Amino acid sequence: MLPIKIQCGCGQKYAFDVEPVNGSMPYTVACPVCGVDGTEAANYAIAQTVSATVAQPAAALAMATGLSGGASMGGVALSRAAAPPPAAPTHAPARKPLLPGQITPEQAAIEGRAKIFWGDSPDEVKRFLMINSYPVADAAAMVNEWFLDRARTIRKNGIKKFCVGFLLATVPVIFYFVAIAKAGDFAPMKLFAVTIMVGLYGAYMFVKGVIMFCAPKSEPGDVSAQ
Repeated sequence: MLPIKIQCGCGQKYAFDVEPVNGSMPYTVACPVCGVDGTEAANYAIAQTVSATVAQPAAALAMATGLSGGASMGGVALSRAAAPPPAAPTHAPARKPLLPGQITPEQAAIEGRAKIFWGDSPDEVKRFLMINSYPVADAAAMVNEWFLDRARTIRKNGIKKFCVGFLLATVPVIFYFVAIAKAGDFAPMKLFAVTIMVGLYGAYMFVKGVIMFCAPKSEPGDVSAQ
């Protein structure tokens, strides 16, 4: 049985013992927290463990052969054989290989920000980032920043609606007094009815702008299109 330890992209670590079949997992495994498939990562860990197990006896045999050869050829050869071989340079990968279903961190950041501006909940977006290799702390910080950006955008749009709605709401009042001043007690009713509809729409925009400014969290949908 080989002990296998895996760290998921969401930060969760889990371990288990397994008897490999043809150097691979005989069954699938998944993260107990986010549910992402960890079979490929487990196969990679099995390959690393098997390679290390095979390399140790080979290195011991090579050292023993070198020592015996050096003894037969004199002290100089013995001293050379006794010297430890130079360690092979190791380079840690800049990025972990993507698991099935994962996307690159850059693409995850773009989609995560879009999800926030579409009105998805911060918890859902945070889990989305964690599944795609972001640590918990980084995911939380990014989601909080995007959420504040969304609130600022909604408030800015709310101020615009507030100002435009106020101006439109005053149209029927201004028209009434101007018409009365020019035509006495008579005002064209059809045109006055049109200005009333404009005023009602302005009143709606006015109220909408106040709500967007005071309660940006309640605003659904894509705020960038408003």
